[in-house]
Amino acid sequence: MDQVSDDFSLPEAMIHYYSKKQNLAGFLLTLLTLVVVVALYYRQTPVLEGFEAKTYDLRFELGRGPVSPSPDIAIIAINDKSIAELGRFPWSRSTFTTLVDEVHKAGAKALLMDVFFPESEGPQVDKAFAAALARAGNVSLAIAFDFAPDGRVIGVTGNIPILKQASYAEGHINFLPDKDGVNRRTMLLVPHEGKLVPSLGLQGAMAALGVKEAVQRPYSVRVGERRVPTDYYDTMLINFLGPPGAFPMYSFADVMKGRIAPEELRGKILFLGMTALGIYDMRVTPFHGNTPGVEINATICDNIIRGHFVRRSIPEVLLDLLFIIVVGALVFFSTFRFRPAHALLLLPLVLGGYVALAVVMFDKGHWLSIIYPLTSGILAYTVAAGFRFVILDRRSREIHSVFSSYVSKKIVDELVRHPERATIGGDHRQITILFLDIKGFTAISERLPAMELVSTLNSYFAVLTKVIMEHDGTVDKFLGDGLMAYWGAPLAVEHHEAKGAACILALKEAVARLLESHPELPEFTFRAGLNSGDVVAGNIGAPGRKMEYTVIGDTVNLAARLEGTAKFYGVDNLVSESLYAATRNDFIYRELDRIRVVGKKIPITIYELLASGKEGVDDSIHKMLRLFAQGLQAYRDKRWQDATEIFAALCQRYPDDKPSQLYLERCRRYIDEPPPENWDTIFQRKEK
Repeated sequence: MDQVSDDFSLPEAMIHYYSKKQNLAGFLLTLLTLVVVVALYYRQTPVLEGFEAKTYDLRFELGRGPVSPSPDIAIIAINDKSIAELGRFPWSRSTFTTLVDEVHKAGAKALLMDVFFPESEGPQVDKAFAAALARAGNVSLAIAFDFAPDGRVIGVTGNIPILKQASYAEGHINFLPDKDGVNRRTMLLVPHEGKLVPSLGLQGAMAALGVKEAVQRPYSVRVGERRVPTDYYDTMLINFLGPPGAFPMYSFADVMKGRIAPEELRGKILFLGMTALGIYDMRVTPFHGNTPGVEINATICDNIIRGHFVRRSIPEVLLDLLFIIVVGALVFFSTFRFRPAHALLLLPLVLGGYVALAVVMFDKGHWLSIIYPLTSGILAYTVAAGFRFVILDRRSREIHSVFSSYVSKKIVDELVRHPERATIGGDHRQITILFLDIKGFTAISERLPAMELVSTLNSYFAVLTKVIMEHDGTVDKFLGDGLMAYWGAPLAVEHHEAKGAACILALKEAVARLLESHPELPEFTFRAGLNSGDVVAGNIGAPGRKMEYTVIGDTVNLAARLEGTAKFYGVDNLVSESLYAATRNDFIYRELDRIRVVGKKIPITIYELLASGKEGVDDSIHKMLRLFAQGLQAYRDKRWQDATEIFAALCQRYPDDKPSQLYLERCRRYIDEPPPENWDTIFQRKEK
């Protein structure tokens, strides 16, 4: 047996080599796929970034939906109603003076005007407006910057000096629309003339939080104790609340003329801006294509004072990279492990699960990339499916070609799904093995021409092979007028002993049906030997020239001896004691003898398989089994006369029962020539 293992070492090493080679190739392809997607992530290609930006919009519109704003923020709108009442815009600065005084009297916490006054209207009017700004002490005016392509400020549209000095502060109203025109982020602070100018939204938040100065930090802006997350470019993602109309809105004319109750404005952060369609200040947001700019400024203020941010900084980048790797690797190895068609069913679950996670994380304020992990998954599936088709499916086709002619389709399919289970380099297996031989083949062959004999054999073997495969057996080889089959290799088979025993009975029925349907065929019957135990299974032969998958070992040899011994006892089959022990509760057996086969020192008990336990046998056979067991016991007790009478009765009642005839002859011989005193009842076979 040790020598057998050595003979298998070379093929086994080759199989492990190719398996490792394929696993290494799969690992390298996975790594290459992930590297490509990570590179795309860092390069931020316009196409993928454009799709990713659209997922940002969809997460608002289809995912989270609108949310309620802070109750401390409201908007004073220069709307169509105000223009109809106060006349064509722009209005006289005295109109704004009246509004500022009304807001101040109402006790508003701050007023942020999304309008600027770059030119003088007249000394008296300007002074009156400046005086109103000074009395209020909490009004911020707007300014706008012009930028060079490199981000430097090259121009400013602001307010005349008298108004700038009288106001509490100035805030810029610049936005950063993406290439598709959608506003998703804002510059909170813009460096200008040695100072950092806050946006109007940030200025409103500073007023609400009682903070006079915001501090720029890497990946954040400090507003008092509040940390506002920013990205590499120092921009803040805007956490939009919903479509236009999210905030309470008061008409400019109503506020100016005192038609709004003071308690509705008291303590509020008020943003003043244009909402009338005739005055262009409309922006595109994820929720709507026409959103007044003043609402975006109010949204920025709301985000900061409530701490409701969308973060896409270093932690989110690390999570993006993690999920690019996890999703890509999971899809690749599931496709690598299963068939592409099965993996394709799993793909939507993996990708859909990640999208659901990204949506949940977005609701918690984290923008995780959707497009790049999905790209990783789809690319990984494509590469893995291609790899399987080129490499692994070729191996599957080889397995089909090697095993399909002598293994059931169910086992071949299992081998294709799990080729590693067929250790074709040599492996110890627990199996059941069958040797089958046609009775009287020599006499039949003398009567038939060679071509007719081959055709007849093929008809019988076709039926026998079909039945063996239906019972999950493997047809190993045809041995002239016989065959060798087994259960438990190349794949393990549950209850292989019972399947082997059931197969012998099914073979007998199949041959009977064949002869009934084809009476012109010679009446072939067969003998069988069935054994179970440990073997070595694998490829054997000359590597690179001629290889054959088979099983070898003492278990195989004993099964062959049992088939030959069945002829001596005149029965259709012999079963070993190991197989009998595993199936005794499911089948009906007759114990025949304890023997030593040629080449073996250890004796075994042999049995004849008669029927399935479910089907049973008739009363005549039951009586025969009972009498035979009594005769066998008398024989082993050396009660020769009793045994002779029992076996003589059996021979008279069952004249064709060869085992009874054998024991009758032995008993008569032992009456005349008794065995030695130390006789162990074991019969020694002299022939194979």
